[in-house]
Amino acid sequence: MSKVYFALAIHSHQPVGNFDHVIEEAYQKSYRPFLEALIEHPRIRFCLHTSGILLEWIEKRHPEFFELLGAMVKRGQVELVGGGYYEPILLSIPEPDRMAQIRRMADYLNQHFGARPKGAWVTERVWEQSLVGSLAEAGVEYVILDDTHFLAAGLDPSELRGTFMTEEGGVPLRLVPSLKSLRYTIPFSEPEETLRILRSGQVGTELPDSLFAMGDDCEKFGVWPGTYDHVYKNGWLERFLTQIEAAADWLETTTLSDYLAQHAPLGRIYLPTASYEEMMEWALPAAASREFRTTQEEVARMPYAERIRRFLRGGTWPNFFAKYAESNQLHKLMLEVSRRWQAANHRVEPRTDEARVLAEAQTHLLAAQCNDAYWHGVFGGLYAPHLRSALLRSLIQAEVWLDQLEPTAKTHPVRTTDFDADGQPEVLVEHPTFAMVVRPADGGTVSSLRFKPAGIDLINSLMRRQEAYHDQLLRQVSSAEKAPREGPSSIHDQVLSKESNLSALLRYDRYARNIFRTYLFPAAKQCEDYDYLRLDEATDLASVAWTLSAKGNEPAPLALERQARLHTDGQSVPLSAAKTIQARAEGEVLRLDCRSALSTDQPIAAPLALGMELVFNLLAPDAPNRYFLADGVHHPLEFRGEIASPRLMMVDEWQRVKISMNANPEPRWWIVPIETISQSESGFERVYQGSAILVVWKIEPAAWPTFTCDLSLEIEHFSHR
Repeated sequence: MSKVYFALAIHSHQPVGNFDHVIEEAYQKSYRPFLEALIEHPRIRFCLHTSGILLEWIEKRHPEFFELLGAMVKRGQVELVGGGYYEPILLSIPEPDRMAQIRRMADYLNQHFGARPKGAWVTERVWEQSLVGSLAEAGVEYVILDDTHFLAAGLDPSELRGTFMTEEGGVPLRLVPSLKSLRYTIPFSEPEETLRILRSGQVGTELPDSLFAMGDDCEKFGVWPGTYDHVYKNGWLERFLTQIEAAADWLETTTLSDYLAQHAPLGRIYLPTASYEEMMEWALPAAASREFRTTQEEVARMPYAERIRRFLRGGTWPNFFAKYAESNQLHKLMLEVSRRWQAANHRVEPRTDEARVLAEAQTHLLAAQCNDAYWHGVFGGLYAPHLRSALLRSLIQAEVWLDQLEPTAKTHPVRTTDFDADGQPEVLVEHPTFAMVVRPADGGTVSSLRFKPAGIDLINSLMRRQEAYHDQLLRQVSSAEKAPREGPSSIHDQVLSKESNLSALLRYDRYARNIFRTYLFPAAKQCEDYDYLRLDEATDLASVAWTLSAKGNEPAPLALERQARLHTDGQSVPLSAAKTIQARAEGEVLRLDCRSALSTDQPIAAPLALGMELVFNLLAPDAPNRYFLADGVHHPLEFRGEIASPRLMMVDEWQRVKISMNANPEPRWWIVPIETISQSESGFERVYQGSAILVVWKIEPAAWPTFTCDLSLEIEHFSHR
């Protein structure tokens, strides 16, 4: 009987901006105990990939981990696997940044462990064939991908017991399939089930020295719900390692480099663009995702289901940019900074003060490419404001460093361009104190307001939209919070809820959560109507394209206008709308003014209300150091209701930002928290995405033919007192 080789590739990562206590818990429940268990079984060899950002965190807080890992590397038990330092989706970043990410990771591992990696972990196994050249040029000899990719290329599961060769333009790269059968039994089934799968490699002689590889998250060994007790306290990992050792007469654990050095590839292959099965489902629009899941369930009931399933694929990862405009904007802001960096890099001489500034900017740029906040599924951090905020902060810090190298940034440039490739022009405003994206085509709104002194994007919110998993919440399939008695199940099979009655909070916005959106609606409406999205506003103003009447590179106010029709009390009245947006900054203070004017030459008998929407996200809805302030009264950011005051303030003592809002005539301030219901590995959860503030003026019939109002924002970065 032939020998069977087993290659375990364990992946560990924490997003840029994740909370320290979350990473610490993962360290104590997963990263540390996993290595401590393996070091007691020196004959079991494996591969380990840990993202650079996580290694940095561990290096600072737990140097003992480096000592433990270093000893395992030195004795040949562990092969370190490289990849992108900040765990980017490689196909989503420019070619020079791919090189920088991979080489930075290799340099770090070589510096700390004396081992330059031969393999690379492809983030979220998001693959397209064009990556071959980038990986090979960066010194990568092999990558680990899910068997999904290979099955979609036409192979049978029985053919995935080895490695393959691919190439792009004649440049070769080895590919290692990670088997789903192993990913779903380890650690969720007893060790005997994994050994049963591995033993199948002894059957027949067509593929001698079969390789069974599994690449998966270390977090499933202790962090996923129920797994810490199962894996460590109840002894699953110790039983698993002991039984693997006991099978040494026919089973050998190996590192991938050693196996590749001793065994030729099984053949040549070219893989389609793909990721793992769940990711490709998450990337689909909500309706298509439902249909895809239904199709999978129907196929599962068919004869020869597995033969059919391998040809079923969902969407591709870049579709998240179409599914979520917020992700697309973040991505295109990153590309803008990358272009600025590359342009500066061509001008700057090495080993100069400017080169050191450029290096600082690059570190922040690469950190902003961390994958998590660009997508959403059971995993993914797009719905996590603190993760989006961390990437935006990194981008802003890179912009601040680059501003030092570009004196032209001080001239307040204004560009009109389709920067985010949506087919509509945006206005980009850049200044040493701030930067913003104005969207004439989306109601003449502002979608990004980056305040550089504090390093934050003050908007950074998320539109509430339908998600396919909301169906599960509405059906209330389960609200259990405990794992099954026989052991934990995979996250993909769990339906948990962090609190009851979350389905009552499901609301779906009609518009993106930007600032300066214009609402015109019946005066009888109340704040509750705004909360429940039943203002019956004139969509001819709120959601359509406004005309930008002034273009160029001057710091003059941006003037927008719209010809609309108002339908009220059986009337259809022509309406001219105009608004100007002007930003002025000095030092660490930004003043942003918006003037609105509505005019008509026909009488309007019914009283109306004009609302100008603001959206700001200071992240912590119930923290005592972040609050609304009006007439000396503090309200938490999760406040919901109406405030009558000439002035409203939002204060963030932690980030040291104060937003003062003034309006003329005196308005009413309607405030509602923006709360999404999203799904994470720990279940359905409510997430605060900022506060929507509608500045409301009542328009009496006598106010026509023209009604004008002013809204002024003063944003200040203040020192701790």
